[in-house]
Amino acid sequence: MTLKKEILFEKSFNSCTECRACEKTCSIFQALKNYSPLDKLKAAKRIFESDEKPSNWEEVFLCTKCEACQEVCPEGVPIIDIIDKARGTCVEKWGIQYPRQESLIKNILDHGNPFGIKSSRTAWLEERLPKSSKTLFHVGCMISYYFSSVGSSLVKLLKKLNVDFTIAEDEFCCGFFVFNTGDHETAKKIIEKNNLKFEKYDKIITACTGCYYFLKQKYPIKDKVVHVSEVIWEHLKDKSLKEHALSGSDVTYHDSCHVVRPFGLIETPRKILKKMQYNIVEPTYSKGETMCCGADGGMRIINPSLALEIAAWRLDEINSIANVVFTACPFCIHHFREVVNKKTMPLEVKDLYIELEKLL
Repeated sequence: MTLKKEILFEKSFNSCTECRACEKTCSIFQALKNYSPLDKLKAAKRIFESDEKPSNWEEVFLCTKCEACQEVCPEGVPIIDIIDKARGTCVEKWGIQYPRQESLIKNILDHGNPFGIKSSRTAWLEERLPKSSKTLFHVGCMISYYFSSVGSSLVKLLKKLNVDFTIAEDEFCCGFFVFNTGDHETAKKIIEKNNLKFEKYDKIITACTGCYYFLKQKYPIKDKVVHVSEVIWEHLKDKSLKEHALSGSDVTYHDSCHVVRPFGLIETPRKILKKMQYNIVEPTYSKGETMCCGADGGMRIINPSLALEIAAWRLDEINSIANVVFTACPFCIHHFREVVNKKTMPLEVKDLYIELEKLL
């Protein structure tokens, strides 16, 4: 950081009045009544001020980085920036890395994905795409390897809507996970590596909410990046969809943190659901007040049992108003489905794009 940025950072850091408004929006605190944003700020302060590894340093890693806390902070404290800096300080000062974090980062550097899978990222691709296009569909690791059915549906959707695009066979992880662990230097190298490829495109379409957030926030190409739901709606709004058996039935929608905050991508998926002839019922925590599924910010890797507890708390309320929940985030889908299966909840977690493609 420059001296000017350090001064501004210190000023904003010390402006917290401990009003605890942030606790009401924190999914971790609401689910567990522990690990509040204020606790994390205090842990960060100990990290910044100590030459030796302080007690409770782990608390800055017990955060999904959903940004809800800083949205409501009356003093405008950049809580997530502080947590990021504290994580980076832990790595820089004491080389702190959880074993699984270290393993996943190695996989990313060696294979371009956190899972260590050596096969092609586009092995699932059934459609022929133009080799050259000024629009790139950056698929993301999760969809490429865990949810290829989503990737396949998205490619079919975009083609049916006559969107011109291509997919890079040598696509590489965006680096969001690496940054979240506090290894900011490695993340910077990944950004530089990817940006050399991204520069030749006029538009980058993303479907993974993590990729969307990170490309928008940390890459120098943010003005080129659009979410796939925006592209789909722009081409879908004047088209007719097939009738289906569930027309008019009640469903709910789970907003992913990283497209809602800070980008306000709220109405587009709802417009798509209404176009699909569903009736949307809203949970208490929705739209700009959505609560995190519990998986992101590295939480699912660092403390999977805690991440699942957060998801279970979130799903209990969702399941009280509907039997079907749609979302457009691969992390939320994967995380929610695990909880639904473990708890045998009467709730179906559906991907927005797979269902839409069937109707077009």
